[in-house]
Amino acid sequence: MNWTYLNKDFITREEVKISPFDRGFLFGDGVYEVIPIYERKAFLLEEHIARLGRSLVLTGIKRPKKWNKIPEIIDNLVERNLFDNQSVYLQITRGEDSVRNHIPDPKVEPTLFITSSELKVNPYRLNPEIKGLAVKILEDPRWDRCDIKAVTLLSNVIAMREANIEGKDGVIFCNKGKITEGASSNVFAVFDNLVVTSPESNQILSGITRKHVLSLLSAKGIKALEKDLNLVDLYKAEEVWMTSSTQEIQPVRKIDEIIIKTKSPKDSLWFELLTSYFY
Repeated sequence: MNWTYLNKDFITREEVKISPFDRGFLFGDGVYEVIPIYERKAFLLEEHIARLGRSLVLTGIKRPKKWNKIPEIIDNLVERNLFDNQSVYLQITRGEDSVRNHIPDPKVEPTLFITSSELKVNPYRLNPEIKGLAVKILEDPRWDRCDIKAVTLLSNVIAMREANIEGKDGVIFCNKGKITEGASSNVFAVFDNLVVTSPESNQILSGITRKHVLSLLSAKGIKALEKDLNLVDLYKAEEVWMTSSTQEIQPVRKIDEIIIKTKSPKDSLWFELLTSYFY
């Protein structure tokens, strides 16, 4: 049995019912977070909740009545479900409106939905020698507010589906020759022991794992720059990684048809960071 939380109650997955008149369904009018759970403890929870709060402010969606109880609800949900490591999905939509209208009724109350599933162990923890990811480069087709973690992910879904059909593991978006981010991750590259990642802007999501990796680099005294990352330079990088809350850190081996130079894991920066990920 898999438990979820909807608005004010814990209910089983089979009992979940959300109205098709909910604005999240009709307009994609909602925001979300994905929070990793390790040994039944939420990782970087405060940072995720803070980013969720920012998304609510930027979209003008009200905080749900149970806002201050969300950490407690997550703890309770994690205990109800069976896995030691879980991926918690938390979504807040503007709520159910009486009439479909682009302008929402200000009296509408938000819908809060939380669920969790098993979080698989990063395969590069189990065997760092396996081949790195193969990814596809696509011109970024998304809207200009990617800094909001919105549920409107159709462009990402289409891109990932296209990559999957081609046998690729993921997608890296670029905008006029400059890397923005992955379809569900941030991108890092290494050049002569200098780590580069695209700067925060409205074209990328400020990843929680991205910030965690930057803090790890700083703690280790490794120089990192947040600056524009050109596609032509990415092909020449010594290492390329993808980071996200569920992927943690994973190396890239192939971009389109170009093989990235790789080192053994023991000589790679990505593996050094992965082994000290929990500090």
